Formats: sequence, C-alpha cells, structure tokens
Amino acid sequence: MTTGPDLFDLARKLEDTRWQLLLNADANALTDLLSDDLQFVHSSGLKDDKTNYLDAVRAGAVIYRSANSRVETVVPLGNESFIASGALKMEATVRGTERSLHSLFMVVWRREQETWRLVAHQTTLLPA
Repeated sequence: MTTGPDLFDLARKLEDTRWQLLLNADANALTDLLSDDLQFVHSSGLKDDKTNYLDAVRAGAVIYRSANSRVETVVPLGNESFIASGALKMEATVRGTERSLHSLFMVVWRREQETWRLVAHQTTLLPA
C-alpha cells in the first residue's frame, strides 16, 4: 500500500483526473474510474449509483465550467483503499441554473483488479 506523501499524491492525481473528465463531460472515460459499487451523495442530498450518476453526466444535468478541488486529508484503510477529504470551489450549471458552489467533500477510493476506482463520494455545501 502506498502511504504518506505518496498516498497524498495518489489521491490528488485521482481527484484531478476525475475533475478533468467531469469538466470535459467524458462519461465514457469516467466509467472506468468509478466502481460498480459507487454511492455518490450530492450536496443536495440526492444519491446516485454508478448507472444513475453516469446517466446524469451524459444528459448534462450538471455542466461544470470550472473546479478547484483541494485534497487536504488522506487516511489509508488497509492496503487497498483510502479516504480523502478536502474543499472544492466550482462554477456549474445545475439543471439549467447557474451556480457558484463552495463545499467540503469526502471520497473513498479502492483498488479493484489493480485499478483505483471511486467507491463513495459525499459533498456538503458551505454557507454562501
């Protein structure tokens, strides 16, 4: 298992990749980055599994214009997974409404057949 600064770098790299795919609305590439067990909880309280989340990306339910994600904490969970948390500022069109969002996030990444995949995500909005 990667630990210390290497694990922090891995978390940053995975999150940067995920956000680049979201900014490009590349649902096909995003598919490989998401676990089939994905539980994605939005700041609105809505929850998606992998299929519903990818359907929403493909439909353009949220169009991301910019995102500044900062991983602040990484905690290993054994040899094959870790939790990362941090802060996020983004500009997006959410179901037709322009939004500027500042939130905290927590993600769980797990190594599945030698590939790191997102298993869980939760975002909490910060007050405006």
